[in-house]
Amino acid sequence: MPTFNQPKTLADLLIVEVATNWTKQRATFASGADYPMGTVLAKVTGKLLALDPAGAGAAKVSVAVAAERVDATSADTVGLTIARGATVDISELIWPAGITDAQKATALAELESRGIVAVARI
Repeated sequence: MPTFNQPKTLADLLIVEVATNWTKQRATFASGADYPMGTVLAKVTGKLLALDPAGAGAAKVSVAVAAERVDATSADTVGLTIARGATVDISELIWPAGITDAQKATALAELESRGIVAVARI
């Protein structure tokens, strides 16, 4: 018997948004990567990329969460983000490999300063 695996939707990630047209925002994702929904993002020279807590400068500061899968492997691509005023499911966030608990706590605090609160879904 075939098995059906329900694909993830924004409702799996986004628990509460303050306002439909305010919480989410379209932004440019930097080329060279495929960003799954839930990726914690940094902003460098006006473009979003996956958070790099071991990086330098802005690359290690979390600013948003990808609200959809964005395939920017070959070119900069505009995609949807959770940019402010939201509660997200912490288990749906995608972190870089090797991130430490301290780095994750710092990134979550940075998101919270932008009004994005990560909690465990009950």
